[in-house]
Amino acid sequence: MGIALTHLIPFSELAPGQAGKIRNDIIQRMVSMAVQGTKKPEELLVVRDIRAKDDLDYSNEDWWEKTGSSTIYETMTTGTMGDERYVGIYGVKLDPELPLSCTALKFNIGGGDKAIWQLQDLREQDDMVGFCPSGIIIPQNVIYTISRLVLYTLSPFHCVLKGVVVEPRGKVISP
Repeated sequence: MGIALTHLIPFSELAPGQAGKIRNDIIQRMVSMAVQGTKKPEELLVVRDIRAKDDLDYSNEDWWEKTGSSTIYETMTTGTMGDERYVGIYGVKLDPELPLSCTALKFNIGGGDKAIWQLQDLREQDDMVGFCPSGIIIPQNVIYTISRLVLYTLSPFHCVLKGVVVEPRGKVISP
């Protein structure tokens, strides 16, 4: 499968209830994958919001830092997804107070580029929030890299990846 160039749908352009449907659809796909991959019944799994530092090995709790000194794709985070943990990312929110210092996010999952999310369309919208109907799923024990295309070097960049985690109860949330 080749790389998918995906323009995010700005939140303000979604029909009422469509954002919730995108989130629920990715949760449903992830739960199905987790049931198959972990061999655990659905009732022993939990769905929760992603935490940048703990779930995606990001350096901070928040997705906030300065860009580097190059105008190429720069790694935001990389690692191997934990055992019995599935992460789904279905959207992004940018900081409207900052200039658009990065113009795209790239998701490499399992050694292959799965999607590039263009961020320019979000700048034209007041909400600076975009949703991707297909989403990105990082399965258990799979390597991943999330990169950003730097437009302005040494500039602040703040984004929040909207997503969820599916994992067995007890890993983070108790039964």
